[in-house]
Amino acid sequence: MQKLAWKKRKEDEAGEMGVGTLLIFIAMILVAAVAAGVLVQTAYKLQSQAELTGDQALQEVATGVKIVTAWGVASGGVLTELHIKIALQAGSPQVNLVNMTIETNDGASEVSLSYAAAASATEFTATSIRDTYPYNTWSATEVGITPGDLVEITIDLTSTSQELVTQQGMSALLIPKHGVPTYFAFVAPSVFATDIITLK
Repeated sequence: MQKLAWKKRKEDEAGEMGVGTLLIFIAMILVAAVAAGVLVQTAYKLQSQAELTGDQALQEVATGVKIVTAWGVASGGVLTELHIKIALQAGSPQVNLVNMTIETNDGASEVSLSYAAAASATEFTATSIRDTYPYNTWSATEVGITPGDLVEITIDLTSTSQELVTQQGMSALLIPKHGVPTYFAFVAPSVFATDIITLK
């Protein structure tokens, strides 16, 4: 009888240990599942952030304009207007001129210009020379340059009080909302032989 009772107690203890081990195993599985869920969620957030950062970095690097040509209008022995023909640089997405800033410096003063329908002391104008698909509406808020477009920017140097005399230098910085600014510098020729002065 004693042997049977001892054997039964031993089997009961073994059963209790088996249940305890099973509970620990289930708890470990639950902890691992929660940890895996946290890791997956973190990885998804990191992937989304990395994609967003990559898109923004690509936009900052690729966006920009190039200067095709530039000329000035001379009157009374001074340059009174500056005309710059621009296009998108290779690989650049559309650029809205409404969000562009142009800074001009004649060595004596620096002026920051924004887009407007009429040139003034603080504003430049833009005219579409070639407009490829998709066609721009050129409304007050949508003055966009798409790949293949040519746009002529006009700066009234008289309004900005930056009229140039012969052999006077000027620089212009075209700054889009996103992307790389475009720098342009020139020196007025020693003689204004004609009314239209080629600068680039």
